[in-house]
Amino acid sequence: MVNKYIYADLEFFGAIFCFIAAIYLVISRSVIKKQYKALASLEAAIGVMLFFDAIAWYYRGTMGATEYLILNVVNFINFVANAILPVFYAIYILLSIRGEKSDSKFVYVITGLSLLQLLFISFSQFNGFLYRIDPKTNLYERGPGFDILTVMFAIQMIVGIIFIHKYMDNISRPRRYALLTFLILPLAASVVQVFIYGYSLSNIACIISGLIMFAQALDDNAKTMIAKEIFIKKQSDELMDMRTKIALSQIKPEFLYDTLSSIYTLCDTDTARAKEVIVHLSNYLRQDIESIDSENLVSFEKELNHTMVYLELEKTRNPGRFTVEYHTKVSSFKLPALTIQPLVENALTHGIYKLPPDERGNIKISSEKGYGYVKIAVSDNGIGFDYDKLKQEEVVARDLAGIQNVRNRLKIMEDAELHIKSKEGEGTTVEIIVPVRNSEESESQ
Repeated sequence: MVNKYIYADLEFFGAIFCFIAAIYLVISRSVIKKQYKALASLEAAIGVMLFFDAIAWYYRGTMGATEYLILNVVNFINFVANAILPVFYAIYILLSIRGEKSDSKFVYVITGLSLLQLLFISFSQFNGFLYRIDPKTNLYERGPGFDILTVMFAIQMIVGIIFIHKYMDNISRPRRYALLTFLILPLAASVVQVFIYGYSLSNIACIISGLIMFAQALDDNAKTMIAKEIFIKKQSDELMDMRTKIALSQIKPEFLYDTLSSIYTLCDTDTARAKEVIVHLSNYLRQDIESIDSENLVSFEKELNHTMVYLELEKTRNPGRFTVEYHTKVSSFKLPALTIQPLVENALTHGIYKLPPDERGNIKISSEKGYGYVKIAVSDNGIGFDYDKLKQEEVVARDLAGIQNVRNRLKIMEDAELHIKSKEGEGTTVEIIVPVRNSEESESQ
């Protein structure tokens, strides 16, 4: 009589552990969420099986009509939980496979066998073929169908072993060993249990296997989180390197030489203008340097001001070559730094400056609000080009470098887009579409 309480307590505490593990797997922070949820379902099913089997052990041999009813109900639930365990386990195996897509038919096979077990258990509940509770003693007795149910369970375990072996290269070694414990230990315990009556060896095996799989999942999640953090850090470093290269690419030696040469000339002819250009150059370089360390979006006003400073310097370098128009209907939004100025520089270098010397170019910078987005456009009346043709030529790396830099910077802003419209002899328009929050839209109205 003492033994039954020992088993009952063991299974009861095992059930508590499984329920706690299931809750933890559902609510905890995880990067393998689907696997965690599948394992949580399995742990919960094990917990249900252990809990009701513990109740069966407590009431086993205790006389009374109520006890007899309780024993029949809890034993039935215990067998049902035992039958559906392999389904959750099969799903967990399927989600544990990496790389190539696995064969989901495995889950269907296991589910089909579990349904057969459920039908068998339900049918046997009324005729004692699987088990019966002796109404005179309230003791559990196996029926001739118990061995049949054991064979069904063994077939499921063997199918699982074969499936894991098939995809063993796509399952990490620690996970593979943990999965195999839930196949081998309960299978071995079930075989032994056929010959040894009165001991819940398979349930004890499930407790041990559940503990091993839970510990392995925690370890796997921790390692995956560390690997993900390393990947994010690497991506962040690459993004910083990209920002640095883009920003430094804006400070072109010929631009500085020509600007300084213009300032040198103005020192003799227009000292006030020379001082003004020096201030513009200082502000322009400061903005470029600041953009190297900037991880945040900047206001449109700041980006536009930087572009205006650049245009003032260009007017000094190339007086009378172009005019500028601003049609900014909306300005209260943010975008990545160095997105407008490179487009304007591209328009001048590859569009307007290639016009005949006596032909004046024009640049238009505009912004307008749409539903949930803002469109910024930089247009010029330069020589234009065939964009589709240019993309196929090696010259694209040089002539569209500024545009490509802007594309790279827009990657830090989700759902941002860049579109190019150009026609030879008529000019080019580059449009940037950036999403805006509702608060930004309200501010811009």
